[in-house]
Amino acid sequence: MFPFLDWRGRLRRWMLRRVAPQPHCRLEQNRIYLLPTRFGLTLCLVALAVWIGALNYDVSLAYALSFWVAGLLLVAVLMAYRQLAGLQLRALDAEPVFAGDVARFRVLLRHDDAGARLLNLALLDDAEAQVCRLPGGREFELELSVCGSRRGYMALPACHVWSEAPFGLVRASAWVRLTAQVLLFPAPLQDSQRGHSQGGGDKPSGGPGVEEDFSHLDAYRVGDSPRRIAWKVLARRDALVSKQFAGEGRAGLLTLDWQDYGRGGDVELKLSRLAWRVEQCERSRLAYVLKLPTRSIGPQPQQRLLALTALALYRERADDAC
Repeated sequence: MFPFLDWRGRLRRWMLRRVAPQPHCRLEQNRIYLLPTRFGLTLCLVALAVWIGALNYDVSLAYALSFWVAGLLLVAVLMAYRQLAGLQLRALDAEPVFAGDVARFRVLLRHDDAGARLLNLALLDDAEAQVCRLPGGREFELELSVCGSRRGYMALPACHVWSEAPFGLVRASAWVRLTAQVLLFPAPLQDSQRGHSQGGGDKPSGGPGVEEDFSHLDAYRVGDSPRRIAWKVLARRDALVSKQFAGEGRAGLLTLDWQDYGRGGDVELKLSRLAWRVEQCERSRLAYVLKLPTRSIGPQPQQRLLALTALALYRERADDAC
């Protein structure tokens, strides 16, 4: 009703328009804004009232008090500015998660000066702020949580950094946009329909001679047999991986096909159901192939990541929708 009352929102939008996304940010004087806090503004009004009283009654002690408070406010401006001046920020991409889950970004902060800094950091539209004490000359890691609702790439929202140290009279603040992102997979939606089997079975056959030909190494998963673990790789690289064989599951390769759901329909619903089926195959250690209108993903290293990434970045073509 009264747009002029939303001065905080208008000021924030004006600041964000001046900030360009960048992978690494260093705060300088042209990016730091200084405003009095409520306590600082109240103290400033008190000093003004005392000074006016000193003018009327010619009280030397009142003059001294008012000028002392004014000097304290000026020192608070300088000290608050020094909390942010020279601060370096860098964000790392978050690990992929499903839509609706919490993505965790790591933000690295560094200050080359020797003194410690007391900082607050919050994301845009996030009421909860992270408080950290940044040691001088060392790097400090902070974790920021973001919840995304739509599949695909989601950028890290703008970050608000501020400090009211050491007196709480003046707030030094700055807005930064760091070029970090996270990939959101489609949210899994339970589907009773399973993929069709190639070779006459729904599960990989475990008969003799099926696992004779070595195919590749894949990340170890809970439940893998000790015979599958590549012990030599573990000794050399300190990495726990499992052996996969070319013949494994050949008689029961499951097909997770886009055409299982027919033409038309809700694309997002199809993607969520296929994501759920991919997760079920991975948990049950079933060999599978994901068939989309644009590509197919069969058994290979990091198949789960490739399959879910293809679902997250899927774009429907005109001939697929009809």
